[in-house]
Amino acid sequence: ALFHKDPDGKDDFHHPNLRSKLSLSAPTTTTTSGLLGNFEESVLNGRLDPASIVHGFAAEIGASGGFCPSHKTFPVTVFFYTLQDTDKGEKMSSPYLGHINLGEKGYHIPRQGTVQVTLFNPNGTVVKMFVVRYDLSDMPPNCRTFLRQRTLFMPNDANEHHPDSRKWLRYLIHLRFQSSKSGRIRLHTDIRILVFRKHDLDVATMNGGAPYELRSFVQMPSNPKYSKNIKT
Repeated sequence: ALFHKDPDGKDDFHHPNLRSKLSLSAPTTTTTSGLLGNFEESVLNGRLDPASIVHGFAAEIGASGGFCPSHKTFPVTVFFYTLQDTDKGEKMSSPYLGHINLGEKGYHIPRQGTVQVTLFNPNGTVVKMFVVRYDLSDMPPNCRTFLRQRTLFMPNDANEHHPDSRKWLRYLIHLRFQSSKSGRIRLHTDIRILVFRKHDLDVATMNGGAPYELRSFVQMPSNPKYSKNIKT
């Protein structure tokens, strides 16, 4: 795998509740390496070999709510992948995964508020600004959970459960949250960002020029919403 597991050995990407939800919308594709499976989850888990690795990207992280922590900038390692159409065998796109290592301290945030993550390319140009609202006011001490925001470029009269929603994914951000014994909450371990480099105009044209728009959807685990940390 490209990424190391959390220090406590748990992997929140395999939460059964989230996996059942994502199976409705995440794309099933073949990569040039011939590995079959769910591309979105496989890439987020680091189970696919990238076509190339690029350094020089950066991410600025901030938060607001009960208090506003200082913004911090982290280096981002970017892994590029090549997809091909499973029916035609033609290359479709070159999505990439941005991996942000938060270090041992992570990034402390309010119990409720907004996380902002701005991704910059090596030229210093903004690629995407993610604004994610969250509410962890009921999170017990010494627990963990996660949140995944998916942004789709989709017809304005469709919903995220549409059969074609897997084709509409443009951006994804996966955040991990952890509470301490005292109840303080932080973003921990890492942040993973998935970017599909597709042309909105091309997609709209292929679908008869119907009105399209970018819309974001948030997914979190439930039953249970929170899990206990192994290490205390």
